Amino acid sequence: MNLLKINTLLLVGTDKEKNYFENYFNKVILVKSNNEALELYQKNIFSIIFLNFDTIEEDAFSISKKIRQNNYKIVLVILINKLSKENLYNALPLHLSGCILRPMQKKQVRTVLLQVNHDLNLVSERITTLLNGYHYHHQRQLLHNANHQEIKLTKNEYKLFQILIAKKNNIVAEEFIENKIWAEDFYEVVCTNRLKNLLYHLRKKLPKNSITNNYKLGYRLELIE
Repeated sequence: MNLLKINTLLLVGTDKEKNYFENYFNKVILVKSNNEALELYQKNIFSIIFLNFDTIEEDAFSISKKIRQNNYKIVLVILINKLSKENLYNALPLHLSGCILRPMQKKQVRTVLLQVNHDLNLVSERITTLLNGYHYHHQRQLLHNANHQEIKLTKNEYKLFQILIAKKNNIVAEEFIENKIWAEDFYEVVCTNRLKNLLYHLRKKLPKNSITNNYKLGYRLELIE
């Protein structure tokens, strides 16, 4: 369930449930009501929301309908105490990834989370895998290691990384890289040493042999997919 570890969950629930789901997701944002979740969703970008059916305010199905009016990609799950035939009937048009019954049972929760991971894979942005499990998320422009920890890059390190990853295992000429990164002073300043220094620091943040040097031709970022 690797996609869970790189996503933030917006949860309508309890502190105990928040602590539980923190074992699976990169981050869990806890709110106390479905309406609060809707307000926060409208101001931020979320891929996953777990709504609470068992509240005295607007129920999870109504909130789900409002979200689905303009977003068919977001993954929705409902936490509920009792799942009746009527509830199942109401849930069908909402294309939920599942309902988690309270009190939560590990086996049932895992089944729903597997479905959540599957649905995220269907709607998620393009992900490129590097060596040793490192992966890059193009839409979010984030680089993570195999443990789903973000790798921080400087401005120019990120420029270089994007140039190399865009070429997909192809060699990129030094001159092309230098012109892209230092376009303003490319014809006035010798950039070779700056590029070597930049490559040195970027390589330290990537798995060994991620960037290969083809003599007199240029550099290549080794990708898995």
